[in-house]
Amino acid sequence: GIDTEVFCPAPDLDAAVSALGLDPGQNYVGCFGRIRHQKGTDLFVDTMIALLPDRPGWSASVAGRATAEHRTFGQALREKVDAAGLADRILFVGEHTNIADWYRALSLFVAPQRWEGFGLTPLEAMSSGVAVVATDVGAFPELVIDGVTGRVVARDDLAAMSKAVGALMDDNDARRAAGRAALAYVREEFPLEKEAR
Repeated sequence: GIDTEVFCPAPDLDAAVSALGLDPGQNYVGCFGRIRHQKGTDLFVDTMIALLPDRPGWSASVAGRATAEHRTFGQALREKVDAAGLADRILFVGEHTNIADWYRALSLFVAPQRWEGFGLTPLEAMSSGVAVVATDVGAFPELVIDGVTGRVVARDDLAAMSKAVGALMDDNDARRAAGRAALAYVREEFPLEKEAR
């Protein structure tokens, strides 16, 4: 269940972006959670390296931390971003206690996990009124309604992920409609009160 009062849409997206010290002239696509191979953080970074050069109005934020055994993995991602010349647009913002504020600043969320149990991040994004692209692992195909609240793609498929994410980046109307549908779906099916009952 999701606390829909904590995870809720921003009344003003530009203000939500500015409050985090980000550029309100940009749309942000996010990937939040622990930085490790299982979570597919590398797939997200590779997708952004493929898509951002042709989309100057978009930037990306990676929120979360790499624990000790995954630090080398995280450092390699940063080096790959630097080498692509995108360090100013693919931001590693660390771990935050106010993560709901970071969801509110997004225009799109990506959950690129290679394996997962339930996984709350898609629901947290959807509860914030954000469309989601997720892989078909764990409960994700039940949380994200493909073609309605976002897109569901095959796990570990960079081409499929890039295509789905790029399509939503390029279609403002479809992305916003998916965000509205996502919000309604979470409020109906996954509120904390329903889980408690």
